Amino acid sequence: MATNFKNIIGKEIGTQRVAVYTTPAATSTTIIGMNIANLTGSMVNVDIEIGDESSSIGYMIKGMPLPPNTAMKPIGKGEKIVLDATNTLYVTSDTTESLDVILSLVEIV
Repeated sequence: MATNFKNIIGKEIGTQRVAVYTTPAATSTTIIGMNIANLTGSMVNVDIEIGDESSSIGYMIKGMPLPPNTAMKPIGKGEKIVLDATNTLYVTSDTTESLDVILSLVEIV
């Protein structure tokens, strides 16, 4: 079993749902950290969703307010999220090109 540590970066995420990360086939992923930065001078609202292979998508966070020029860590401090093969993590904002996302994760192949 191979273990791969990775950082995934999503830049200038806005009002269209963005697939920040999709777990490859025959792989299990553990997200060990997530940072979301508000790039704007205004309050934005953040949605984080997880989708599975059957096209079911559920909210992890819906409408979380993020103050101007700040960041939040929705995953961290001991919390982890496990994604099965082909699961996808999505991020959306209510403001155009307003978020940068950094995921720290471990893939187990």
